[in-house]
Amino acid sequence: MQSVAIDVVLYLPAVSRSSHHNPRILRLRFLLPATALLLLALTLFAIADNAYNRGITYAPAPPPIAWADVPPLGVNAYNIQYEPDRADVTRTLQLARDLGAHFVRIQMPWEDIEIHGRGDFEDRRNPQDVHSAWDKYDFIVAEAGRLGLDLIARLDRPPLWARQQASATEAFSEGLKLDGNSTGPPDDLADYAGFVRAVVARYRGRVRFFQIWNEPNLKNEWSWRTPAPAEFVDLLRAGYTAAKAANPDAAILFPSLSPTDGLDKRAPMTELEYLDQVYALGGGQYFDIMSAQAYGLGQPPEEHRYIRPGKRPNRPIDTRIDVSRVVLLREVMERNHDGGKAIWISEFGYVVDSPAIAPERRNNWGPPVSEQQRAAYTVGQLERARREWPWIGVMNVWFLRWGGYQPPDPRDPTAHFAIVGRDFAPLPTYDALRSFTASGPIAGVGAHAWSHPAVAARGAGEWVLRFEGTSLALGRLPGPLEVAIDGGALVPFNPDVEGGAVTVASGLADGPHSAVVRGANGPPGTFLVGRDWPAPWLWSLAPALLLAALLLVGALAMRALFELMASRQLSVVSCRLTTDD
Repeated sequence: MQSVAIDVVLYLPAVSRSSHHNPRILRLRFLLPATALLLLALTLFAIADNAYNRGITYAPAPPPIAWADVPPLGVNAYNIQYEPDRADVTRTLQLARDLGAHFVRIQMPWEDIEIHGRGDFEDRRNPQDVHSAWDKYDFIVAEAGRLGLDLIARLDRPPLWARQQASATEAFSEGLKLDGNSTGPPDDLADYAGFVRAVVARYRGRVRFFQIWNEPNLKNEWSWRTPAPAEFVDLLRAGYTAAKAANPDAAILFPSLSPTDGLDKRAPMTELEYLDQVYALGGGQYFDIMSAQAYGLGQPPEEHRYIRPGKRPNRPIDTRIDVSRVVLLREVMERNHDGGKAIWISEFGYVVDSPAIAPERRNNWGPPVSEQQRAAYTVGQLERARREWPWIGVMNVWFLRWGGYQPPDPRDPTAHFAIVGRDFAPLPTYDALRSFTASGPIAGVGAHAWSHPAVAARGAGEWVLRFEGTSLALGRLPGPLEVAIDGGALVPFNPDVEGGAVTVASGLADGPHSAVVRGANGPPGTFLVGRDWPAPWLWSLAPALLLAALLLVGALAMRALFELMASRQLSVVSCRLTTDD
């Protein structure tokens, strides 16, 4: 038997009653909370910067954006194609003209024109009244032209003969139970191309603007299948190519996507993801103008938040439709190098409160508003677009009047978007919009062509320009010009030797102004309206200071922590264990 000795050495940190008085620990007690507070401050500043500055243009750069310099107001003539009395069609269009709207957006449903088969444009749905399916659309187009209105025609909704395969699926049958108005793409895109070609050719020279499809990012607009950007690009290409073949001057609008956050069963991806995929697949070359929806959902037009607290457990943070979401759509366009195109708002508006609507349906379109609120909010959205978004063109109010032979369901809040009653009586929002347009066109921030509606000729060699902003510059001067701002004295200006824009006014109050421009050699080619950036030093200096402070405090905290770890004294305890072998 042999004894074996084993030495065991334990290194234990020394513990002192005065450790909490250690200066390094005291520094950490200050530095760690300070780091957290600086992180919080930087986060809050980023949220504020998003709310106050994101998407807002202050100093525009040329050139002007195509199709942005147009009269700003349009209306949706809901169901005008189903009016049984042509006098009501005329009356509806007259209301649009008297409102000061220049554009009227209508539907030309494929299922209502090429009804019974390929190339068959006869309406035989009522054997007692067989007639050309074109008749009522010919009348709408003729009346719009007579009244000086431009139509925007939405081309979608295939007839049953063109989508027999899709209509026979179980998914579509089940979807119809949820939404009886469901539709989807045709079985053969060549049939859609033929329809588009027929419409565009028939109305060449009278209708220029055509929207290809509507909300293809929703299942109920895509045969209750998962929306597929690749399939849609094929449809868009077919429609665009057919339209341009029928009329090279036709302007093709992208279909307005339904704003979604990807949590809706009808829309498994956000409209931003959907659009990004469309661009990745080359879809950007198949439209001239982007469309978007801008429903207010009860929010005031000055709402600038891009995220807000949600009201449902599955949406603790709500990022869905709001008046600012169109900015996110614009960012997708710019990331894909498509910033030279304008966005036209296909639908915007507010639903008015009605006690007749059941509580569970009252918030289908966001919190309802009063008639007076809607009037102020609707005009406010137009004014905001003019102040902040030079890439916005037409904004089409949803909607002018509930048309057609079938009255609205009193349980459905949709009818309360109308700004004119079923009896053609104008509501307060109509009157507010009419006052807005009566003041005349005003150019907002942005680079604009001299053909902008806010420019008016006043005699030979003289023009009057109305604009809203703090600065004005003129571009592509043909020679010396004289400019008077707000009734002041004429001031001479010469063209820039390098061909750049010449600033003719700056430091103005941020509001409406007028400029008289005189030039014997003709007008300038463009003009730029700018706005001063409020407190620019705050938005550039504050984040730099916060970040510098965060780095400094974080570095000091790490140093104190390492010093504390290095300075911890270790005590040694040893013992010998003896065992018998």
